[in-house]
Amino acid sequence: MALTPEFWSNLTASIGLGLAVALVLWLFRRNKLAQRVRVSALLTMLGLGAYLTVRGAGWLAADSLSLRVLLSLSILLGANTLLQLFDWVAWDYVMAQRRHIAVPRLLVDIFNFVMLLAVALGLLRGVFGVQDLSGLLFTSTVLSAVIGLALQDTLGNVITGLALQLEQPFTVGDWVRVSDEEGQVTQMSWRAVTLRTRDNHNIFIPNGNVAKQHIINYSRPTPLQRMHAAVGVAYAHPPEQVKAVLTGAMAEARGVCAEPAPQAVVAGYGDFAVQYDLRYWITDYTRAIEIHDEVMTRVWYALKRAHMAIPFPQRDVAVKMLSDDHEARAHARQRAEVARALRPLPILAPLSDAQIEQLAETAARQRYATGERLVRQGDDGDSLFVITHGRVRIERQLEDGQTLTLDHLEHDQFFGEMSLLTGEPRSASVIAEAETEVVVVSKAGMSPVIAADGRIAEAFSLALMKRTRNVEAAVAKTGPLPAKTDRADSDLLARIRRFFGVG
Repeated sequence: MALTPEFWSNLTASIGLGLAVALVLWLFRRNKLAQRVRVSALLTMLGLGAYLTVRGAGWLAADSLSLRVLLSLSILLGANTLLQLFDWVAWDYVMAQRRHIAVPRLLVDIFNFVMLLAVALGLLRGVFGVQDLSGLLFTSTVLSAVIGLALQDTLGNVITGLALQLEQPFTVGDWVRVSDEEGQVTQMSWRAVTLRTRDNHNIFIPNGNVAKQHIINYSRPTPLQRMHAAVGVAYAHPPEQVKAVLTGAMAEARGVCAEPAPQAVVAGYGDFAVQYDLRYWITDYTRAIEIHDEVMTRVWYALKRAHMAIPFPQRDVAVKMLSDDHEARAHARQRAEVARALRPLPILAPLSDAQIEQLAETAARQRYATGERLVRQGDDGDSLFVITHGRVRIERQLEDGQTLTLDHLEHDQFFGEMSLLTGEPRSASVIAEAETEVVVVSKAGMSPVIAADGRIAEAFSLALMKRTRNVEAAVAKTGPLPAKTDRADSDLLARIRRFFGVG
């Protein structure tokens, strides 16, 4: 049979249309939805090309059943391609990317199914000439009953999925707990809800099971969530003092909200310790474990600095033979280590070795975790800090709200001498950049030394003036200084004497 000009024109049109669609889809080749559209468009082009080829060649009669089936198949494939394009533009681009609204895949699938069903019914009327659909509806009803009995569990999950979409106890992106499983909702499909755990595992929970379980949504109505942690502290420490230490440690942890403020309450009396319930609020549940780690780390360091013990049961008995002067020798060894840390300080150069030993007797050793504040700008102070291990950063808050980094201090360096000798408020904040250990010399330890020798105050005023000038000269290179005050030698000496109450 000869091929007519209509055959060649139809074939050329179908090939040109297919190449045009292929070019558009190639430009978006990295998009997953574009890949689905590409496959659907390819099938549509094949079906349409086959229909045009067969009809143009005259191989089948125009009203033959095979040709009508081929035409209907091509139209259904084309409708599916248009729906895929609509999904791409409407759901993925407009809703998800532009408006940041995640439309559940179940609703998208229902919409596509209804549209394809409408197209199929239209083809039955228009292409096959079926005007009375009552027989088809009866047959489909019987078939649906048979399928429903065989797939009642699967259909139950589908119906439950629709109910979850309508009630929306959670949406994609929420952190939830369903029964004993916790994770972030990544997909809500016809059959199941997919959770991604903190270990990056996907858990598929059938919709029917979800509807029967208690659901905790950590993202709604607001992301503000109260968390709990437990710690036991020895009975020897008063609860009010322990609570103050615990709440201060929690407030400094990164990720803990300032409002509502953290709380520490007595949860009970255990065999070895008073049990405290630490309550704090967070807004980023994704980092719940990291924030919990931060809180418990800060609590350990805070209790250690406050000399508050965290007791634990011991099941083994260790017998050690210690000399009668063991504790005295250990104390002397510790005092010697502190004295060695204090002796090289220029600010303490006026003191004799005996006076350094006297200071070492009352000095305290403290540890700070990374990120903790040793002192805060503007707070009252009466102590000097000597760094024996670690590294700190000195920051100053300017009047315009900016934070200026003044210096970094490490091993054998010190700060806080002005507060120790004059009681002046802290001029800057000091933050630990690594785990840091310091020796703290307080006013209580310095007072007996100054009271015993009046000349020490004058020597301190000269050393302090020299130290202050050196610090201000170094700070002037990094940024503006606060308003200067009169720090003449005589005025500084008077302030030291007045602070320590000596004539």
